[in-house]
Amino acid sequence: MPVSPIRRIFNNKEDQNLVRLIRQLTGFTPGRLEIYREALRHSSIMEMRRGKNERITDNERLEFLGDAILDAVVADMLFMRYPFKGEGFMTEMRTRIVSRQQLTHLAGKMGLVQYMDIHPDMLKNPQAMKSVGCNALEALIGAVYLDKGYRLTRRFIIRKLIDQYLDLEKVMEMEISYKAKLLKWAQKNQKKLQFVAERADNDKRHSLHKVTVMLDDKMLISDLNHSKKSAEELAAEKACKQLGI
Repeated sequence: MPVSPIRRIFNNKEDQNLVRLIRQLTGFTPGRLEIYREALRHSSIMEMRRGKNERITDNERLEFLGDAILDAVVADMLFMRYPFKGEGFMTEMRTRIVSRQQLTHLAGKMGLVQYMDIHPDMLKNPQAMKSVGCNALEALIGAVYLDKGYRLTRRFIIRKLIDQYLDLEKVMEMEISYKAKLLKWAQKNQKKLQFVAERADNDKRHSLHKVTVMLDDKMLISDLNHSKKSAEELAAEKACKQLGI
């Protein structure tokens, strides 16, 4: 009789440890273990594995997916919890909750970095390590989504991350300006930075503002919003994330 996948998981010591870890982090038993191994595998380790004929990948693709899922879940949560708040409030709150600073804080609370497959030299670089936990958390969210689907991913994000580690009242009081952060970075690194704003349509009552971030006269990123200020902040946040600021 073939052994079930769950039985195979518990028959392997390494798999047993990973199952316990994912249970501890997420609150449920994982199914597709290899996805979680990938989520905890930093790109720096690939150099050590090269030439060993191992078909493995780092967590960058899962990070991309998890980033999008996190945005959707937080938007969903804010829409349901604050029925009388407008778009501006929800946009600002989402920006604060999913900021790199906040995700790094959450990853630290979970102790995520200590479980990662990462090159030892990375641990000696405090500046580089600031982004490692944040990226790993997004990758973990991507792994949960692929393994369990949207409903359980939403429950994981809200119950195990936001409700357990964040005080939303304090988050509301936070002051985050990604535009100021980006301008400071550009000045420090002697980069030419511009925010180019334009109307995205001709309807003056409900017009959208498109803001493009130009770095050294090259387009870096752009975003749309009914508020020019919000469009600038959203574009600046994306630019900060892309530049690893």
